[in-house]
This record gives sequence, C-alpha cells and structure tokens, in this order.
Amino acid sequence: MDIRLNESPEGPLQGIRVIDITSMITGPMCSQQLGDLGADVIKIEPLHGEVARWVAPPQKAGLTGFYSQLNRNKRSLAVDLKTAEGLAVVKKLAESADILVENFRGGVPDRLGIGYDDLKALNPRLVYVSITGFGPSGPYSDRPAYDPIAQGLVGMMHIQGQGVGAPPQLIQTAIVDKTTATTAAGAALAALYARDGLNGTGRGQRVDVPMIDAYAANSLPDCLAVDSFVPNNMPDPMPLAVLRTFATTDGFVVGMALQDNHFKGICAALECPELLQREGMRNMGERIADFAPWLDALEAEIKKWPTEELLTRFDANGVPFGRVKTMREFVEDPQAQHNRTVFDAEHPEAGTMRYVRYPGHLSETPACLHRHPPTLGQHNAEILNEAGYSEAEIEALRGAGVIS
Repeated sequence: MDIRLNESPEGPLQGIRVIDITSMITGPMCSQQLGDLGADVIKIEPLHGEVARWVAPPQKAGLTGFYSQLNRNKRSLAVDLKTAEGLAVVKKLAESADILVENFRGGVPDRLGIGYDDLKALNPRLVYVSITGFGPSGPYSDRPAYDPIAQGLVGMMHIQGQGVGAPPQLIQTAIVDKTTATTAAGAALAALYARDGLNGTGRGQRVDVPMIDAYAANSLPDCLAVDSFVPNNMPDPMPLAVLRTFATTDGFVVGMALQDNHFKGICAALECPELLQREGMRNMGERIADFAPWLDALEAEIKKWPTEELLTRFDANGVPFGRVKTMREFVEDPQAQHNRTVFDAEHPEAGTMRYVRYPGHLSETPACLHRHPPTLGQHNAEILNEAGYSEAEIEALRGAGVIS
C-alpha cells in the first residue's frame, strides 16, 4: 500500500465520490476501504463528532486511535442533520455522488428525507448502500443490532464453545461488524460495475447489507455442511475439535497434522514414531473418526519442546505449524514486514501513526494512504464550495449552527 500524502491517489476508484453517513465500525470501515482504493470519501458527522471520536485511549491531534483506524482517506463535514438546512446539504452532495453509505436504524433515513427513494429522484446513478442489523423489512427490522447480538443469533457461538455441554463463546472482537464492512464494500463495487461496466445500465441501485446475512455468509458455509442435503438425521454441527492450540515449554503453537504425510512428519519431528502404530492414529480415517486421542497424544509431546526448536523440526519435516503471537509481535514478524501489513506514516501534528494496510495488492492501480483521518469538520468549507455554496452561504450555515 503506497503512501501518497497530499497527492492524488492512483487506485481504481479515482474519480468516484462516496458520501459516508455512518459511525463506529461497519460503515466507516466499508467507506475507508473505498477510500483506500482511491475514492473521494466525504464523511458526514454530527456537530459533536461521531461516537468513534470519543473512544479513547489514545487521543492526539484531535484524533482517537479507534477513529483513526477506521477513517483514513476521508474528508470531514460536520453538519446538523436535525435541521432542514443540514439535510439540504446532504441532498446537494448526493446529486453528484456515486455511492452513499449509511448505517442508521431501519427507517430513519426515510423519515429524515434522505432515504433511497428520496435521493434516487435527485440522482438516478447513485448506489445507495444501507447497512442494518437485520434488513430493511421483517420482524426484527426496527431493532437495534450490535455485534454480540448478531454473533449469538447466527449460531457460531456454539461452534466456538469447546466440546459438548460447553457454554457458547463470543469471538473477542467485532467480527460481525468487520465482516459486514468488507461485504458492503464488495457489494458497493458490484453495484458500481452494474452501472458502469461492460454491459452497464447507467443506473444506480439500492444495496442492503444486513449484518446477520453478511456474518452468516462468511461463517456458516463450512459448518453448514451437515445440512447441505435436506432432510437428514445428522446431529447439529459441533465445534471443530481438530482446531487446537498447543502449549510448548515457552509459548504456544498452532497447526494441522491431519493428513497422513503431516502426521508422519510430526511424529518424526517429535521423536515419537510409536504413535503411528497406535490404534485410532494409524491413518487419516481413524484420526477423523475421533480427534481427541491423537490430539491429546500430540499435546503431551509438544509441551516437552521449546517453541523455536519445535518449529525448526516441523519445517524440516514438512509439518504446517506456526507460533502464536501477540498483535505487537505480529507487527515485527518478517512476513508481515515484507508485506507491509502494518505500516507507519508521519502525521504533521500527531507524529508517527500506524495503520493496517488495505489487503488487496494491486499491481497497476495500488491502494494508498493519501489522507490521514480528518479532524472534525476539517473540510467543511472545501466540500461546500465544491457543492456550489458561496462563501456567504457557508458563513450563514455556520452562523446558524448548521455546520461547525
């Protein structure tokens, strides 16, 4: 990912304008990915700033770390959407926008007069991305949704629990929010291609991305295998018992040794060839039938070895294992450094800032950092000037408290 601060981006979305009326994780991460790819993203915030601006630590140069990780490559317009004048600003911007992303509760944009039908009348080419918890209609459509609620609903918490009778477990990160964000970005690009691609219609469309649908699509396919053919009498999906963390003398490792060649390699590396002859471990079929005995046996052997020596032995025997690292250790990992998975860039006021790169490595139109996260309302005048507001009109909006 290039660093092109104060320069024009070269990404594939150069020339595309995105209106971002979102907060927290799902919407901001979606629009940030579009900005990483070169789009001009205008972030519309309330006069006090969206909630991510209040989340600390740390806070520096008017930015929190949380806000910064989700809002680079954007310009900020602070406007009061509780006023008719503020809503008029959004409508004016939407007239020339390519994509609008919002994550209001269901029905709120329509009540405000900035729903899809309202803006489509002003700009038929607009791709309108609506991120909600459950969808725009149905029995849950008016409910607020948060990441853990969606985790509980979709069914994966039982898979995270360790074994029969174990309590369901939450994934300890906003996995649903982030899954939804990347799904929404991809859906927005699909709609953009439908408009402008080889057989493009020239028209925008509404794109609804319910959090539960996005999370289900990304988490259930491998676990839903038992229900692929209906009806069946197979038991409910169970936790993947083959996925296990192993303690060493000085840390932890993870890996897979299910295939026959891998199991032979791990027995050689651990100097325990007798396991190859033990009932239940002699071939892959026996090991799939009951994971616990051979995994328990490997666990007992692995904990006798220090991590570095163990991984060297595994590599020599073609066994796919790796060290369990902290996030800060990952930043120093040689492959992560080679990929620039996490990179630093200098901010004129905040000093060195650290970001996670856009994951796609495009050879001809690379993603880039072209703007640090904006301070609240940093680009008010610039954006409104581009929309056709005069200096006097901008001052009048500021004087009336419509913009900051």
